[in-house]
Amino acid sequence: MLTVMNSKKCASTKTSMTPNSFWISIDILIKKPHVVNKRLWGSKIIYKLMCTPPSSIWTPPLGCKRIEDLNDIENYKTKILKEFNIVYSKDESPSNIEIILTELLPKNYNESHAFQLVLLRKENFSATFYDVSPEDENQNISPMFSYTFQLVNDTVVLNSECNTSKSYLWLKDTVLPQFVKWGEECVEQQQSICNESLALVSSEKYYQKYNDLKLKYGNEMVKKWPECTDPQKFVYEDVAIGTYLLLLWEEERQHLGLKTPQRFVDLGCGNGLLVYILTQEGHQGLGIDVTKRKIWDIYPADVSLEEKTITPSDINIFPESDWLIGNHSDELTPWIPVIAARSSYKCNFFLLPCCAFNFDGTKYRRQNSSVSQYTEYLQYIKSLCEDCGFITDIDRLKIPSTKRICLVSRGRNYPKEEFGRYCEKIQNIINNGASVPPDAAQNLKRSWIHDFKAREPVQKVRNCTQIDKTLIDSIVDKISNYLLQGCNLDSNWSIGKSAELNEVVQLIPQDQLKSLKSECGGLQTLLKNNHHIFKVQGGIVQLRFPKTVEEVNKNMKSNKNKSCSIKVQQKPCWFYNNHPQGCPLTDKNCSFLHVRK
Repeated sequence: MLTVMNSKKCASTKTSMTPNSFWISIDILIKKPHVVNKRLWGSKIIYKLMCTPPSSIWTPPLGCKRIEDLNDIENYKTKILKEFNIVYSKDESPSNIEIILTELLPKNYNESHAFQLVLLRKENFSATFYDVSPEDENQNISPMFSYTFQLVNDTVVLNSECNTSKSYLWLKDTVLPQFVKWGEECVEQQQSICNESLALVSSEKYYQKYNDLKLKYGNEMVKKWPECTDPQKFVYEDVAIGTYLLLLWEEERQHLGLKTPQRFVDLGCGNGLLVYILTQEGHQGLGIDVTKRKIWDIYPADVSLEEKTITPSDINIFPESDWLIGNHSDELTPWIPVIAARSSYKCNFFLLPCCAFNFDGTKYRRQNSSVSQYTEYLQYIKSLCEDCGFITDIDRLKIPSTKRICLVSRGRNYPKEEFGRYCEKIQNIINNGASVPPDAAQNLKRSWIHDFKAREPVQKVRNCTQIDKTLIDSIVDKISNYLLQGCNLDSNWSIGKSAELNEVVQLIPQDQLKSLKSECGGLQTLLKNNHHIFKVQGGIVQLRFPKTVEEVNKNMKSNKNKSCSIKVQQKPCWFYNNHPQGCPLTDKNCSFLHVRK
């Protein structure tokens, strides 16, 4: 348990973290401040200085000079060395002190940036953070005073000259416990398949490019989004992925000396927004999905989108493309590296796995219970990519999704002359992975797999909304009558009794339950679809007290994720027509209409 002790100028926490894990926590504070400071997007290290103190009794100053001219960082470096009275070790010889100048990047692109000077003292396990932002920046995204984290035996101490401000309370109550948690859990973090974010692109370029594309495409697309999905998530996620790919491809062109933009195919392109962004930014490409979306009609004519089912075969390869994209590509996920490998020797891929599938389109089942299914599947896909002959890197994207680890190929691990042999090797991998019978394998010339289960173009609605209305009314009546049974209906308005879900199930005939199960999860889904009548919580069912117009409007205002307003008094009130006591609300106050059926 964490114990925090306050004094005039410090707070401290007992910990089991080691000196090594202390420095790991410090590294997170410097390189990933956004994980604890939600006002930040990230940070940029401007420079590091390895230094030596003039004597063993040297102590750092309490304050530090601010940067006067951002265009003259070298001059500021000289001032700091002089102010701290320390010697810069140009030959990078062993030293006890390290000075790091960082730029803190705000999440809100229009806010002022902050600059921190961090002084690391290796001999006494301490790190001091100074705000050195230019005065005219007026930054408000980071503490404006100096503070120090230090490991003293089995205690982490937070020292600061300021101990009354909101920023200090944030350091004490939020940052200090999180700092200790990082150190104590660092072993688990090291076991993760990917710990770094945006490791394959420039973080500084990404920050600039993302905000440019966000202004260029994101805001306008959110306004005219025609799909039923949340535009705040899907639009900005594709803007982020587009930013990443554009920077990745820019670096590839510079490295290989390419003169023309890369060509791409997005398999399972969904809403097609990523294809739109990449096309508008100068890349020729094609998006393919099993189902056309409404938004496709909004895009200009030069955005190529095709409604088509992709089955792994010789007719579905793309020899003219430089990159294949698999962004949450579901059952095509394991096939992306295979299709890329067989398309041409030059073809690379970007793969962002989400749901886990096998080669034959069935759900992947984990084999190793010591790690999560997601981690195991990532390991499996990475191994598959390497077996297909790709040099494969793993990176973590900055997107609003829990599944944000991507795999990126960086060329082949074999010479071009062996391309044909690797195509044969890949077919053997497919046959073994899909358990293809020997007789079927003989016929796999144009098609690579037997009985591949592609996703249906039209997904069956399974939410109990397609059931006959008379059946729904019959079930609702049975349950409501049971809940009101034996209740005193001669006095105040009654919501009746409550009953366990398994008790309510017994009221419904088996043939009706079977009809429910064929359309959805069963009775509980039907009850939740009729949430204006029933309240289902913790396996308990009861009638709901009708909501007023005021309550609905208040809930709508507090729900920031609602993209459209909720219309009141549009549908007939169930209680007005069906409850023995009618509706307890007046015609004016009830959020439903008081009209007889």
